[in-house]
Amino acid sequence: MPGKRARRHFSQLREFERGLIVGMKTAGWLTRRVAGQVDRSECAVRNCWEQWTREGAHARKTGPGATRKTTRREDRRIVRQALVDPTVTRSTIRADLGVAIVPQTISRHFAEANLKSKRPFRALPLTPEHRQLRLQWCQARSMWNVTY
Repeated sequence: MPGKRARRHFSQLREFERGLIVGMKTAGWLTRRVAGQVDRSECAVRNCWEQWTREGAHARKTGPGATRKTTRREDRRIVRQALVDPTVTRSTIRADLGVAIVPQTISRHFAEANLKSKRPFRALPLTPEHRQLRLQWCQARSMWNVTY
């Protein structure tokens, strides 16, 4: 499948594949041959090999990611506001906090605290026993007519 192969080229190299690339290139294989063997693009193989020759390591760099905009105290405050008032909105929390953060940050804090949106039921869920009783009530009154 050509589409599947094209998508695979854009995914990250696994640690095992990186080791294979370094091993084959060390053994003197051409970049095109290595790319065909591991089913990756020549560019990915070349980049992996260049990283190996430049840094002596083929592992992906792990970093802390984006810098945090909120402190731990502010994180707890976000969650506490949602617990105290379940109807509070993300924009209200953001305004109260006084820190320039996006609403997705607040949602992420809610998810980390295992908080979910609370929506009222449109109707109470009926058990099979409730359904049976309701049906009996309706059947008993099905022949009634309106008289004044």
